[in-house]
Amino acid sequence: MTVTTHPCISDSLVVDPDGNAAGRYRTHLSGDWNAPIYPSGGVTTALGLAALEAELDQPHQRLRSFSTMFVSTVGGGDIEIDVTRLRVGNRMSQLQANVRTPGSEGAGHLVTAAFGETRDGFDYAYSKPPDAGPPLDYPEPATPPAGAPTFNPSFFSNVETRRIKSFSSFETGWKGGDAEAIRWIRYRTRPKITDGRIDPIVLVPLADTMPIAIGQYHGPGYPFFHAPSVDISMRFFSDTDDEWFLTRVVSHWAGDGYASAEVTMWDSRRRLVAHAVQMMLIRFPTPEQLGIRR
Repeated sequence: MTVTTHPCISDSLVVDPDGNAAGRYRTHLSGDWNAPIYPSGGVTTALGLAALEAELDQPHQRLRSFSTMFVSTVGGGDIEIDVTRLRVGNRMSQLQANVRTPGSEGAGHLVTAAFGETRDGFDYAYSKPPDAGPPLDYPEPATPPAGAPTFNPSFFSNVETRRIKSFSSFETGWKGGDAEAIRWIRYRTRPKITDGRIDPIVLVPLADTMPIAIGQYHGPGYPFFHAPSVDISMRFFSDTDDEWFLTRVVSHWAGDGYASAEVTMWDSRRRLVAHAVQMMLIRFPTPEQLGIRR
């Protein structure tokens, strides 16, 4: 068997086939992608999807959708991914990946995805982007004052955001009531491009940033909270080779210690590229419990 490397986002995130076990892939995650203590669920999902793409090995069948259930914690360091072929067809295929810490039993992050070829059909995008100028017309997130508890895990050192409608708890002069955040986002290192487009996998970690909308509803001084993922599902639409993505996050509901949100993504040419939905847990830890220094 020829061992090849399948890139996910960049050369810093790869999956390699395990020559000793069919359908098994291995990778390694440094703390650079934590959110905040454990790796971002969007990143572990992206690695699972990379393993599915490599296992399927059908370039004419592209990623169309996936759903991830975060069953148990996947820590940083070495990670193994076991792939199950649910159905592999000539025009559409479905596979599942179990992303987990080596030696652990049962399910870790379960990623089920559908891949399909391009077909004849209808062609439209009904969802319209927010009214927004170019990314560099907007400011970066505000700098917190000394001692302010802020959620800024290492994951965000890999991305750049420009806020159009997005405020931090420590800011004043804005009011709550809208559970919505609008911002531009991109990787600081441009994703790899193949056949004139970026792999839609790179959009997954960018989409897994939905808790920001929850704080917008509560307004200035909203409490410090952590919102780990219960699940995430995503659909992919237009191809793009852009690096900036315009995102609109809306949280439709919160209650019983949970919150639900959705994100819609457009590229810089206002093409609709993806849509994701997510359920989150709501927790109120101290910053120190999340390893955050003030």
